Formats: sequence, C-alpha cells, structure tokens
Amino acid sequence: MATQWYAAEVRMRTWAMWSLRRAGKVGARAVVLGRPTVDASDLEVGDDFKVWSGHRKTLISGWGRLRIGDRVFVNCGTVIIAVKEIVLGNDVALANEVSIVDSNSHGLEGRPHVEAPVRIGDGTWVGNRAMILPGVTIGRRVVVAAGAVVTHDVPDDCLVAGNPARLVRALEYPPGCRRAWHDEWGCPCPKLVAEGPSDERRPDVAGAGPA
Repeated sequence: MATQWYAAEVRMRTWAMWSLRRAGKVGARAVVLGRPTVDASDLEVGDDFKVWSGHRKTLISGWGRLRIGDRVFVNCGTVIIAVKEIVLGNDVALANEVSIVDSNSHGLEGRPHVEAPVRIGDGTWVGNRAMILPGVTIGRRVVVAAGAVVTHDVPDDCLVAGNPARLVRALEYPPGCRRAWHDEWGCPCPKLVAEGPSDERRPDVAGAGPA
C-alpha cells in the first residue's frame, strides 16, 4: 500500500511539473490530479500547491498578476481568471466549481467594464460554486458558504452566505489555528488535534490553556 501511495505521489508531482510549466515560479511538492488548463501568463505558486481537475475542468488563466500562497488547494471545475490581479494567501481552499474573477468582461448600461483586484486572506475556505467578484477583499480564516456570491469586502474570521453574500456569524478558533478548513491529516495545526477538543482549550474554561 505504501509503495502504491508513493508511486501515485510521484506521478502527480511529475504531472504538476508539466501542467504548471508556464508559471514563473512553482514551490516545492506541487501535485496535480487530472488535466487542468493552466495558462495564466503571470503566475506564481507557493509550496504544497494542489490542483484537482476531474468531472469538470479546472481553469487557471488570464494575463493579470496571479499569486498563490503555500498549501493552497484548488478543486475540480474551479475557474480563476486574472486580468488585473488576484492574490490567494496561504492555506486557502477552493471547493468544486468556485469562480474567482477580477473583471466582469463587459460593461452595463453603456459604462466601462470593471477591473479591480481580488484578494483572499490566509486560511479561507470558499465553498462549492461560490463566486468571488471583482474588487473584493476577503479576510483571514473566512468561510464562504456554498453558492454564495461575494460582492463586497469580508472581514476576518466569519461565515458569509447568500446572494449577495452577507455576514452570518463570527467564527471562533482555538489558539494557533491557521485555517478555516480542518481535517485529521495534513492540517497545519496538528498540535491542536493532539490536545483534544477545542472547548478544553478555550481561555474562558477553568483549567484551559493560556489566553
């Protein structure tokens, strides 16, 4: 089993070298599963970048500045098109069929079309079929609910949902937690898993860890 896993990892890393060949910079340990289209002309990605492209093709494109941080995951069918600038921070996760664009391509009512940078903060999780529109800045450790259409800036540590997306509630994280999405393997805060349930570590609970 370990041999099969290692062989699959080698294949995905080798395929990543080819799929990301047009990028100006690619960090260590990038992996690609499937056949995404990656033809952005000013692209840089950090370490441990993962891209899946399966039932729907993933597209990473555009002639604008596109910067992607460390440990970013892009799932099947996601479309990222940078005309001006799109920046994804570290530990960002994009679910199936997410759309991120910094231009609306066409004007409305005889007005010029909009081009404005998009920035997504560290540790944010963007849900299935959510849309991030031009000019939006999303804070750190935000959860964008499935199907949400984000038209305005979003502060740190909150959940937004709807069309247009609105604040649902603030999110509370245990100390040291770096991202909204959590799993039992590969999480950047493994010590939190070992320490037990988060309620036992909250500073307002007797016997909890430091505030």
